[in-house]
Amino acid sequence: MALQSGTRGPHHGCLGRSSGAPNRSEDEQRAFFHAALDRTLAAEAKAGSIERCFALADFVVSLRFVGDALTQCFTPALAHLEVPLTRRSDAVFYIWDSESTGTDMLPPPCSHGCFTSRGDIWTMGSQRFKSAYLWSEYALNLFDTLTATGVYWTQAATESLLPYWAKASPLRCLFHWWAETKGCQLVHAAAVGSEDGAVLITGKGGLGKSTTALACLSKGLDYVGDDYVVVQLDPFPRVHSLYCTAKLNWDQMARFPRFADLAKKHDGHGSEKAVMYLYPEMRGQIVRSLPLRTITTPHISNRPKTEFQGISTLALQRAAAFTTMSQLPHASQHTHQFINHLIQRLPSLQLVLGRDLDNIADVVVELLTSSGSEIDCLSNRTCSKELISGPLISVIMPVHNGAQFLSESIASVLAQKYPALEIIVVDDGSTDKLDEVVHRLPVDVRFLRQRQAGLAAARNRGIREASGELVAFLDVGSLWPDGYLQIMVDVLSADSGCAVVRGGGQLMKADAEPDGHVESPGECFPCYLSSALYRREVFQTVGLFDQELGFGEESEWYERARENGFKLRQVNQVTLIRRHDADTNRGKPVQELRRLRILKDALDRERAEARPRTH
Repeated sequence: MALQSGTRGPHHGCLGRSSGAPNRSEDEQRAFFHAALDRTLAAEAKAGSIERCFALADFVVSLRFVGDALTQCFTPALAHLEVPLTRRSDAVFYIWDSESTGTDMLPPPCSHGCFTSRGDIWTMGSQRFKSAYLWSEYALNLFDTLTATGVYWTQAATESLLPYWAKASPLRCLFHWWAETKGCQLVHAAAVGSEDGAVLITGKGGLGKSTTALACLSKGLDYVGDDYVVVQLDPFPRVHSLYCTAKLNWDQMARFPRFADLAKKHDGHGSEKAVMYLYPEMRGQIVRSLPLRTITTPHISNRPKTEFQGISTLALQRAAAFTTMSQLPHASQHTHQFINHLIQRLPSLQLVLGRDLDNIADVVVELLTSSGSEIDCLSNRTCSKELISGPLISVIMPVHNGAQFLSESIASVLAQKYPALEIIVVDDGSTDKLDEVVHRLPVDVRFLRQRQAGLAAARNRGIREASGELVAFLDVGSLWPDGYLQIMVDVLSADSGCAVVRGGGQLMKADAEPDGHVESPGECFPCYLSSALYRREVFQTVGLFDQELGFGEESEWYERARENGFKLRQVNQVTLIRRHDADTNRGKPVQELRRLRILKDALDRERAEARPRTH
């Protein structure tokens, strides 16, 4: 977060807090926000500020640039939204750097390991005081949801140090948190349309969102945005423009010669994409807001012509949620439910892209001029949609050289048919081409890599990165019986005081089919980490697994959970099936090799609490 002179990321000497420590208190997080804001105001008093106002979704956001170093980096992407200065705005974002202002930021409030790849800061989980550290921008983001005051800070504001996406889609972290307070949601999507409404085009990168948006823009359709837009649900679904940019791989620019003069290549960070600043040249087609007619996800085909087809609600939900959830800090159950409600209220379609680029806009226009009943029929909306409900579950899969077993374990997760899943695969220093297997999986997963540090470290990494309110673990080579997740969710839902519910495990015979159906199972074992479902909040209170133990860290963690008063329930059924031949993560699963040390540690803690305190 705050950087020592000449450094590029969070340093390690941070208040002695362990990355496995429980959450900091609300008072501590409030104090950090206000102390950081005080530094911000001190920098402003020293260097002066430049204020610009921007209208978004019927609100006005004031950007106060402390000094002018970051003004030209961030304002071009927002230029189409700029309005005259006003005395009263709905939010204020302070934007500054230490190098140009000569003012240092606070040191980080936690250790190096608390900073996640998405930007969340483990131990900083306040619902009011949002915080994130974005590695790609080396930037601290803070936001008080009650006063709508945000801070964006980076060590140095040199344009070449910022990645191209930070300038093409600036301040999206602060916009994301602020939009939530207004009943809106940033969504990773493009949106194009006409006076008849707009099509929301969502899905992960590389599927054709930008190609579709630019093809429609070049044929005269209105352009709301690419990459990220703001969506509101009430009183009816509507999409609002946030950025006037579009991004495209340089090798695709030849297909859009009309926009060649608008493309810029930013220095640094391997600028593999062209960034087109569409305003003011395309001002006549850039619109600030349109009502939504449908939501779709693209699919590139080898067909000559483009067409819309129906798509299952679950498939569209996964496409819409994946990158939005994996890129926006603090995106969690609220974000997931917003996307679910959006999909429930709009016809769901798949945009099958053909080779004829000019045909794309024609198909979109045809859809937008269709009646509501015609669109409903195309999307099969007359049939009842699948219900997408239930708490979001983050499934954490630590892997060390387990590529051969990953696909069948993932298949076991998908066979649950649970509608709200986030799958996190943590590669613990594998050398068996695990990334190739992940690339071929039939579902998008968050794939995190780390140097080999052990199973506990990989699980801890997954917990820190998780978005779900519930957490489950599954080792490669293990399977869940059909219906496992729903059974465990039902137990937790029926008992709000229960923090963990777990069942028993069973070893699969070597000749059994790895599909979760075991007619002649092998020996049973009473419990295993992957046979349980956890409320994520219990890790925020108890802390993470002890990475120094090597073995028995699960039992040691359960001891701490009990000492903290958390309720654990045991269900009398098999909830995990383990292959005999799959022990890739750490050899033989001997959980009790260090049981004596675990008991000793528990006794030491009890004695420390009972010892009279001196003042």
